[in-house]
Amino acid sequence: MKTIYFYISVIGLFAKLLLLSPDAQAQVNLKSISVGASYWKPSLNYWNERSILTAYNGGQGATLGGQIMPNAALEIGLVKGFSVGVRAGYWKSSAASNLSIAGINRTEKLTLSIIPVSVDVRYSFDSKSASTETKTPFVSPYIGVGLSRYFIKNEFSRVVSGNTGSVNESEAGNNYGVQVFVGAERKLVKKLYVALDVRYHVGSYNQQVQGETTSTTEKVSLNGLEAGLALRVKFAN
Repeated sequence: MKTIYFYISVIGLFAKLLLLSPDAQAQVNLKSISVGASYWKPSLNYWNERSILTAYNGGQGATLGGQIMPNAALEIGLVKGFSVGVRAGYWKSSAASNLSIAGINRTEKLTLSIIPVSVDVRYSFDSKSASTETKTPFVSPYIGVGLSRYFIKNEFSRVVSGNTGSVNESEAGNNYGVQVFVGAERKLVKKLYVALDVRYHVGSYNQQVQGETTSTTEKVSLNGLEAGLALRVKFAN
């Protein structure tokens, strides 16, 4: 609940600043809602380069790859060209490895879930000219930046054949990051638009790793490119 209040407060702050201007007051409105799917491939460098899942397989066949991420967003129009919104997605990937150490066979599997939630500030370019004021542009481009919070959960299981040492555990946490993005939208029918959105995530989180006698903290990178399509219902330009 604290996280929801945080994002509501950020949006509220933008609205209050703009409402100080009578001209801006008339332009603050619900601009759009959208649902979509995108492909995101975060680096996850610790898991993919140095974790036990890859160490005994030469780094082959046990990496966490990019996945399709469903997402939804809400956008509030501010002054002309500018808007602020909230966007959330759900990403999940798994990696498994069969290992043999000192004659003991075991299977290990890691499932990582990430929920990125961002507050975006966007600027949409006006594609209309004075001579085409009544015409719908072929596409309407936009750029923006978002403050993100990444909610992380990993589930790790180890099954040891014919011996002790099997485990089944999970961890959860969160951290902040930034997204920068560009995109373009095109009108389909009436208020329905299709949008192409390309983002780059900059962020990381700290992973506690338990060794045989001590624990260490590893920094896991979330940096990576995301690209996808969304259907957008627009209530205002």
